[in-house]
Amino acid sequence: MTRGSQKLIGRFERLPAVWRFLITIVGLATVYVFLDDYCWSYAREWGTEGDRLQKLLERGAARQGPIPKDIERAAIAFGSVEVPDEESQASESLAQAVNDTMKMHRITSYGYEALSGGKLPSSALTTVAGSGRRIERMRGEVQFEAPADEVAQILADFEANPAIDSLNSIKLTWLEDKKKVGIRLCAEAWAIASRDPRRGGGS
Repeated sequence: MTRGSQKLIGRFERLPAVWRFLITIVGLATVYVFLDDYCWSYAREWGTEGDRLQKLLERGAARQGPIPKDIERAAIAFGSVEVPDEESQASESLAQAVNDTMKMHRITSYGYEALSGGKLPSSALTTVAGSGRRIERMRGEVQFEAPADEVAQILADFEANPAIDSLNSIKLTWLEDKKKVGIRLCAEAWAIASRDPRRGGGS
């Protein structure tokens, strides 16, 4: 113990009992506030976060169980399920998907025409579309030429693009003079659109 500490203790001991009591209370209160602000507050936060994580783990464990076979087969066959875009966004995404696929295969000369896809029945996917809305088809006709050994990969890339839901009416024509395949297909995307009140939500 240093000489300075001994002097402070000596002064403290010479104080009246009331002052010693008050100083002790103030000191203990200061230590308590320091611990509460800098130590115990972190401990409480960690404890709260630990409780939250434990509840999440318990909830996940409670939901564990075998996946029904029909759902498992559908997931394998069709892949992940995505909610359709809004009508205007789906149309732009479809055109962009065609453009990206053409660029991927270095096809600079091709034709694209947006077509009216028609409405699905009013009862189709009502849960996904929501109240007052319906699912519509967006279509784009694509025409281009490609080497025969690249046709299969190009079609696969079209189908793999998340903005394209299906390919319809694919027509292949062998172009003898160019030694290429002429391809004409219709790319389709589904979109969410508002119901037409004049039609009463019919087909």
